[in-house]
Amino acid sequence: MSQATKSVLGALNDQISATNVAINTALVAGQATAPLRKKLQSLQDDLAAAQARHEAAQADAQAAAARAAEDDAAAMVLAANREVNEALKEIGADLRLADDDQRFAAAARGVTFAQLAVDAIVSQFNEAHAKFDSVHEQLAKVTAKHDELVAARRAGDNSDKTAASLYAASIDLQALQGLAASGPVCGQAVTERAFLANAEAEFGKQKRDAIIDLAREDIARVEETFLARVRGLDKYARSNRLIVGGSIFSVFRPGEKIAFMMRTGALPSA
Repeated sequence: MSQATKSVLGALNDQISATNVAINTALVAGQATAPLRKKLQSLQDDLAAAQARHEAAQADAQAAAARAAEDDAAAMVLAANREVNEALKEIGADLRLADDDQRFAAAARGVTFAQLAVDAIVSQFNEAHAKFDSVHEQLAKVTAKHDELVAARRAGDNSDKTAASLYAASIDLQALQGLAASGPVCGQAVTERAFLANAEAEFGKQKRDAIIDLAREDIARVEETFLARVRGLDKYARSNRLIVGGSIFSVFRPGEKIAFMMRTGALPSA
């Protein structure tokens, strides 16, 4: 809520309170209350209109923020697709994601809307905290005055004026300390930031998983091509009686590097 809106609503509420007091006073005095009641109704109508304007502006702002979060998520998806494709290219795979592939859309929205929640909470915290700046400022002044009066009493000042001032300062100090203690805390912001961190981690994980899965799919295609060639060789060899009930290994054997990898689980040197 803007400061201007707060001022308008606060002024209208003050006027409504004052008018209610005036109506009660007129009732007790036996005076006419119709003009005051007409004024009260007008003030209440103005307050309702001001609140409706504020709620409409707030709804518009929230809708604009949601649209911006959707746009940011779409941009994240495009960037993620490019990142995955660059990784696949570096790996040597032929598969690529289309620019409009939406597999990361949900995770991207999770990030941008979590960020939106963090921004909203931080904004509310900062707004609420600003109210307490004057409280802490006045608390510092009253504390200094209280300490000064206590020092004066200890120094032998037993006057009624100092005693009354010390009592008043003690009451003010206690009240201000209570107000300061009721200031906003950022616990909810911490929670929302944790949600954001989790959403970002999930988005990163989905990109890494996609790279691994697509690279495996590409290797499986290469493997199928390899096996198709071996099947062709096997068919030719059997049709020409080069193999009679025996193993394909009589006409074909995997290369040393593939054999090494299958035997040890380690990659041979290039």
